[in-house]
Amino acid sequence: MTNADRITPLFLLKSLLNLGITPATGLWLAGKIRLLNAMCIANSLLVLSMVGLDLAVSEHHDLSLVAGAIGLVMMLPCYLNYRGQHIAARIVFLSVAYISICALAIVFGERFQFQYYLIPGVGMSLIFFRDEIGWGKWAFTLVGVPLWLFLELWFDAHAPILAIEGDYPDIIAYFSGVLIFLTTIIMYATFTREADRHLEGIHAVNRQLKDMALKDALTGLFNRRYISDELKKCVQLAADKGQFLALAMFDMDHFKRINDTHGHDAGDKVLQAVARLAQQNLRESDQVGRIGGEEFCIIFTQGKHDSIQQAVERLRSAISGHTITYAGETIHLSASFGIAYAPDAKKTGAKRTDAEGYVSAGMLFKQADAALYQAKSEGRNRVVTYTGDHENNLNKTGLPAE
Repeated sequence: MTNADRITPLFLLKSLLNLGITPATGLWLAGKIRLLNAMCIANSLLVLSMVGLDLAVSEHHDLSLVAGAIGLVMMLPCYLNYRGQHIAARIVFLSVAYISICALAIVFGERFQFQYYLIPGVGMSLIFFRDEIGWGKWAFTLVGVPLWLFLELWFDAHAPILAIEGDYPDIIAYFSGVLIFLTTIIMYATFTREADRHLEGIHAVNRQLKDMALKDALTGLFNRRYISDELKKCVQLAADKGQFLALAMFDMDHFKRINDTHGHDAGDKVLQAVARLAQQNLRESDQVGRIGGEEFCIIFTQGKHDSIQQAVERLRSAISGHTITYAGETIHLSASFGIAYAPDAKKTGAKRTDAEGYVSAGMLFKQADAALYQAKSEGRNRVVTYTGDHENNLNKTGLPAE
């Protein structure tokens, strides 16, 4: 930030609004601190503007003296926020606000309509102490009601201590009404904005938690659990509605040798590079995940046999042409692929309720793994599609957990 940026009014305003907020401050608490600071600044400026009006139109400045003192005291909660005494700051603000309202109303009488400032005060107490001080928040909320009744009875039985004659009280009363309206708008606008920030933060955390539950931490791809659950859903859709479905499995060739020769950090970089290549060479509709070690899996729900073959071959070629430089040494990559296709349910007439009439998610995993086993047996770095000829390999492969 430049020196010019530091002295702008906007920067100063933001600094005042954020008094008492540190990097360790929770999102919801930060919102309430910012709201209180905003209310202190707004009330001080509005009260001081009333002082300016009084100085401009009145010959006597009793109101200016009282209102000016209140305007300065209104900044005390900002200082308490700065000191980290956040609950005390809110208690002081509401206490000063109630006392000041009553004092102004008693001293200058009903014509100035200061008692109407109790209206936003009721709402502020609920907002300020929404999840703090227990039932004490209701004390600050409900105290506005007896204070209102007290002032109404006071006006009936007592004259103003400082009576101001002429049209001036009517001007101030009108101005006071405008200030009450503006105060209420500022309070609820600020609260709404902070509530929105809080919800945005909650949504962001929920997204992170969801990603942690569904994504592999190392590669950022979907994890084994997600792929397994998603494949079950896709099998059901393929059986019920005839949706196209293919499953490709692949793993890195000689990955153990890479780990043994270059170390596990190098192996991690290889896996991350392969994940990036998969994301770059596959469509958004193709769901790719890491299901364990150097094993990866891709679920295809759109396309035809030829297009899937081309997509897998393109990925194989991209991996085969890629190298990783680690600790000054070049690591050449390659991967072997196996593809299995779910049968066309429209042609077979199979339904998912027919256990023997349609392939299961586990069997589709096993078929793709059998084709992958065949690709490795034939020399690696190639793509093999499952056919009935691979039946003997089904018992040689491990079945991923569903």
